Amino acid sequence: MTEALSLRNDPAPTGLVVVRLGARTTEDSLLLRSVEQCRDRWGIWGFSVFEVPDGDYDQLARLRPIVAERRQLLVADAAELVDDGFPLLPTLDAPHWTVVLADATSAQFSRVRAHFEGPIDNPSYRARSR
Repeated sequence: MTEALSLRNDPAPTGLVVVRLGARTTEDSLLLRSVEQCRDRWGIWGFSVFEVPDGDYDQLARLRPIVAERRQLLVADAAELVDDGFPLLPTLDAPHWTVVLADATSAQFSRVRAHFEGPIDNPSYRARSR
């Protein structure tokens, strides 16, 4: 049974940049796993991204410490995603967003993947101390 999808009242800011954590997270097999989890949870095909508040990766890492653990990120321009038919929903708590896909196919994955640049070196990366 799916849970109700609750959205924040946050319009996408102008110049919004979103990131996927890790260098391989837009590969078909990993996107499929993500969109299936979203479908099971909320009844929509989608995957998680994080907003880079005001372009500040360190602020994102403070909000989501897991970001600082990833050496590389994939980045996309939110307006370009939306313009190409991939709505962004302000899900969970900020800075979390969900990219919505029409279905879970290789063709959709290829289209959305084309919007992500990288991998780029994560400006907020901090190696874990042992």
